[in-house]
Amino acid sequence: MKKPKLVVGHLTKDELLVKSITTSKHFDWIKWLQPEEFVEFFADLLKLVKPISEGKKDAATLSIFLSEWRETALINSEPDVLADIAEAEQELDAGGGKSWEQIKQEIGL
Repeated sequence: MKKPKLVVGHLTKDELLVKSITTSKHFDWIKWLQPEEFVEFFADLLKLVKPISEGKKDAATLSIFLSEWRETALINSEPDVLADIAEAEQELDAGGGKSWEQIKQEIGL
């Protein structure tokens, strides 16, 4: 089995630089991020690197960050889940569903 690869590129001075990088199998979930999520993931990761290197954040923070993004990616890998989410969003946009206040009343909170 081939090792997963990530193609990374950036534009500088009207020149596009692209490089293929071999990634750890532990990060194969990255392929399920949507393009805009992928950009957000790396932007947030880069923002997190500096505080970690300065000792202001710890490995647990990084672990939580990666875990949350992994969950997002895994949801993206399930077409049925995405379809259910889209249907729920349409229902809410059309005025359906229940407010959080209604739900709390119904369950006695």
